[in-house]
Amino acid sequence: MVEHMNKIVAVASVAVVILIVGLVIVAQPRQSTKSSTLSTKESSKVNPAAKLEGTKLANFTPVEKIDSLQKIDTINGTGAEVASGANVTVHYTGALASTGVIFQSSKDSGAPISFPLSGVIAGWTQGVPGMKVGGTRRLLIPSELAYGSSAQSGIPANSDLVFDIEMISTK
Repeated sequence: MVEHMNKIVAVASVAVVILIVGLVIVAQPRQSTKSSTLSTKESSKVNPAAKLEGTKLANFTPVEKIDSLQKIDTINGTGAEVASGANVTVHYTGALASTGVIFQSSKDSGAPISFPLSGVIAGWTQGVPGMKVGGTRRLLIPSELAYGSSAQSGIPANSDLVFDIEMISTK
């Protein structure tokens, strides 16, 4: 029973981190597919009253199904490279792939979030390593690498997800 409760707490903790990690990078539309979302310096100037949650993810066309993890670098960073299992500090925005509607963004709080990659969904654990500080990446994550058949706050069960990630630092 205790072991089962520990697993539930661990899953809930991961869910909270991903939900927080999900709403960051696209506070304003990009001018082209190769341009960036807000830089770290600019992100601190985002109007906190302009919430992203519930709006559409910029420069994303909803897709019915994501078959495999896709990593799309929109800006290649020039800083330290993120290693597997690293602790990272990021801004992120998460949306449902089927609608493009944002379920969470760290930019809504105006502050980036820090966490270990070992404590998040598999799509992040597999999709973030290799990024460099200063870079931005879009992850297209199939449901089996996200929450699978478990619904989360704002995320229906079996949902494919999209995350825009701005790498601020890594340790």
